[in-house]
Amino acid sequence: MRLLIFLICLLNPLNTWCSSLSPKATSTILYVGTYTGDGPNDSKGIYAFSLDDTTSTLTPLGLAVATTNPSYVLIHPTHKYLYAANEEDNGRISAFKIDSAQAGRLTFINQQSSAGSAPCYLSTTKIGGHIFVANYGNGTVAVLPTDANDGSLKQYTGFDQQTGSSVDPDRQRSPHAHCILLDKIEQNALSADLGSDQIYTYRFFPNNGSLLRIQATKIARLGDGPRHLVFNSNQKFVYVANELKSTVTVYNYFPSLHSVQTISTLPDGFTAWNSVAEILLHPISENYLYVSNRGHNSIAVFKVDNNIGHLELIQHINVQGQTPRNFNITPNGKYLIVANQDSNNLVVFSIDSTTGKLTATGSTAQVSKPTCIKYLVQ
Repeated sequence: MRLLIFLICLLNPLNTWCSSLSPKATSTILYVGTYTGDGPNDSKGIYAFSLDDTTSTLTPLGLAVATTNPSYVLIHPTHKYLYAANEEDNGRISAFKIDSAQAGRLTFINQQSSAGSAPCYLSTTKIGGHIFVANYGNGTVAVLPTDANDGSLKQYTGFDQQTGSSVDPDRQRSPHAHCILLDKIEQNALSADLGSDQIYTYRFFPNNGSLLRIQATKIARLGDGPRHLVFNSNQKFVYVANELKSTVTVYNYFPSLHSVQTISTLPDGFTAWNSVAEILLHPISENYLYVSNRGHNSIAVFKVDNNIGHLELIQHINVQGQTPRNFNITPNGKYLIVANQDSNNLVVFSIDSTTGKLTATGSTAQVSKPTCIKYLVQ
């Protein structure tokens, strides 16, 4: 039958049967979290863009939903829901339904307390049954269950108050949880606490959504200020971005955290102010690691030795804007898109699959105070 349809399509390609032979078109939607404001040019919530995978063009789809300070966003593994951290003193997490009919539109479902102040990071399990949140303001982490039927959030079931301080008199007087992320087998979660220079290890219990603190590990060098972290696929190594001293520290993960390398994200001779923000491994090869520099306004690219975990700096590239708070790599590993918070722009870079190096594509888009990018491939 398919052969018959194929022959018909050769003679009449407009026949409706021909669509059954065509590969399903895919599109990538970007959801962009922001800091909001009351001015006419200020952001009002979460914005959406479509990405053309061939040309790298970003097309604005407008305001996806109005919400206050959605500084970090997360897409549910089913691609049906999106969650946002509303970064305010009275921290909240908002749940939204992704409109399957109209690209880039979100509908509010419900909202729950983040169990702290200034929530700044969200992560989830492989099936999306729980949302993990880090509250920067008062140094707490929490776990919120999701409803499998409608994506709504339930009250938090797991909680921990981090403690301590460190050597920086301005940024490290008290704990400031900056991320929390499950390991690949979803047994333990690690949380980077910038304020106390510690990485917390928690046992996660999915049956009741609780957290049990196992240990708190002081980082390799006091004053570094750990911000975000990523695991490699086999969980041999954890890569930690240190915000305050603009470094990355590589840790062995098992049987306990042990540092094996600390390397600068800056070029030799750079002495002006800088702070590190985002850190990601290349999603396909994991042979390259990317880190954003706020101040130097660059992406630092490292080659990864997957045997011993060590990093080798191979590139700095200007982000064509100011304060690259966040970036994300498309799931196919083809593009890296930067969110420049203080220049109000998104900038698209292509990734060389052989060398891992970045090249500006010339594709940009405007959005006020972008802080987070997440992809939805349809």
